[in-house]
Amino acid sequence: MKIKKDNEFDAIVIGSGTCGATIARELTRQNKTVLILERGGNTVLKESFMGLATIADQVFLGDDKLSTVRALTTGGSTSLYFGVVNYPQEETFRKVGIDLSQELDAVRKELPIAPVPDSLLGSQAIKLRESANALGHAWLKNDMLVDLSKCGAGYSYDAKWKARSYVDDAVAQGATLVNRATVLSIIIEDKVAVGVEYRVKKSMFGSEIKRAYGARIVVAAGELASPKLLRDSGVQGIGQRGFYCNPGYAIYGLVPGLNASSGFVGSMGCVYEDGIELGDANIPQSLHRPMMIGGMKLRHLMGFSDCIGIGVKVKDKLSGRLKEDGRFFKDFDKEDIAKLDKGKDAAIRILKQAGAGHIVDFGLTAAGRVGGLLSIGEHVDHKLETQFRNLHVCDGSVIPDDMRGTPTVTLVSMGRYLSRHLLKAL
Repeated sequence: MKIKKDNEFDAIVIGSGTCGATIARELTRQNKTVLILERGGNTVLKESFMGLATIADQVFLGDDKLSTVRALTTGGSTSLYFGVVNYPQEETFRKVGIDLSQELDAVRKELPIAPVPDSLLGSQAIKLRESANALGHAWLKNDMLVDLSKCGAGYSYDAKWKARSYVDDAVAQGATLVNRATVLSIIIEDKVAVGVEYRVKKSMFGSEIKRAYGARIVVAAGELASPKLLRDSGVQGIGQRGFYCNPGYAIYGLVPGLNASSGFVGSMGCVYEDGIELGDANIPQSLHRPMMIGGMKLRHLMGFSDCIGIGVKVKDKLSGRLKEDGRFFKDFDKEDIAKLDKGKDAAIRILKQAGAGHIVDFGLTAAGRVGGLLSIGEHVDHKLETQFRNLHVCDGSVIPDDMRGTPTVTLVSMGRYLSRHLLKAL
């Protein structure tokens, strides 16, 4: 048996988000040696303005204000997400040679998935449902990744499942976690991935370049980082079709005497015409003031108890490009803009039905998932392996185009699926 050096591993996982955390946990459970490289830090997670500001990274998608936000921290963007559950379309995956049924069954049994009961919903969420239903919308509850036993009498940030728990499990089983590690390149020899070169930040002004080698390299850096890393590594054709970003609006009004409270964003909503999604956008009180200050909504700044909000999201077409420096540029055609306007009008009608006045929106500033830059069958095969042997991709960047919802359950399922294939080979 060959004795591994300190920088040799069975698998190197780039990114500690949902997929990376899942893969690291599954492999270490089978006594495989795993190196996890995480660009962000490892501070304690807190849902406060300063707590989230230290991990949030805003990524602009063009020359205007449109942007999305990711979390640079152990566990990735489950530190910032709302906890909404959208399930993988199993038939869509089967068409590209992937069967997730076994993994999805396991995920359903393990993760805390349930709708939020009325007793834990804020008055503004209840008011939105009443108003939407009165206008004929099928305003329904979503399943959520929320441990209801941790909610007490209401909303709890800690109740939302986070991928960090899987990283903790992996580290407890022997995985090596390196924080503040930025992967510079994937080492390819004779069309085989054999390792990575990465920079570790040691201080504000100092860093160290290191190399590590692995029998399998898994890129799980997220949909905003993986495409550039793979393109720079020589994977062909990335971004040729453009990308989508699920743009939308956040719209708020004031209802006197509403007595609002912190709640789970996205706990309810509906699909409107043309696939437009409308949903509960009532943010926790700890984030209300920073959001209103940022949007210069001064009347709403001190009015949390009266504030009520709706989010609007549409499925845009593939367009735009990933620039050579890794920045994104996105544009929308008239049809995309028309759908956004239609969704905004529907949201305003619901707010007015609820008795809201002083209705404001934040403009076209918010984007959801970025996708479409990679695809299964073109950039990776049914084992999520690239044209370079032993180099795999497992994160939101390879989810099929028509699956636009919150990807967490899909990602955990994909992580378990890839782990099963990796274990057969290691």
